[in-house]
Amino acid sequence: MFLKRCLQVVFLFVCLASSLAFGQHVGGITLRDLDGKVVKLSSFDKKLRIIVFLSPECPLSQNYSLVLNQIQEQNKETTDVIGIFPGTSYLPKDYQAFKEKYKITFPLLTDSAKKLVVKLDAKVTPEVFLLDVNDKVIYSGAIDNWVIDLGKKRSKATAYYLSDAITSYIQSKPVDLVSTKAVGCYITDL
Repeated sequence: MFLKRCLQVVFLFVCLASSLAFGQHVGGITLRDLDGKVVKLSSFDKKLRIIVFLSPECPLSQNYSLVLNQIQEQNKETTDVIGIFPGTSYLPKDYQAFKEKYKITFPLLTDSAKKLVVKLDAKVTPEVFLLDVNDKVIYSGAIDNWVIDLGKKRSKATAYYLSDAITSYIQSKPVDLVSTKAVGCYITDL
């Protein structure tokens, strides 16, 4: 009984540590769209928000663009997918070319000061954070298990972490897996 209670306390601590700190809301963070207009994340007001960090030159960001478009389409009534380009390594034309080449259907924003990167403790692209309307992180990490490690992939995904978390939340069920390790290109400015 004591061990079970200790494990419950540890689990609760891990859950709290993986969510945003008390009073820290991403909704007020100011970003810019690809036209340079100021956008606040709070302007996206669906039941869920998927924040996905991307890089125009990251092969995994490119490869996952179709999956992210599909997730946006399948969940458009309840979920906003928001692509974030962190840092200042690229020009607006690079972001626009990425959007056009990969036919991105969801909004793309820039986080040149990396305020959102720091707030969510993002490390790689593509890395996702599923947030509820109160900015609570429900799930963070990889989109699915297609990528095992850099340069090492399965022929197809067999576990759909992000989609499963969305489905569980929408159905008012607990999200079984709240965090995974995202594999991708490191977020950095060269």
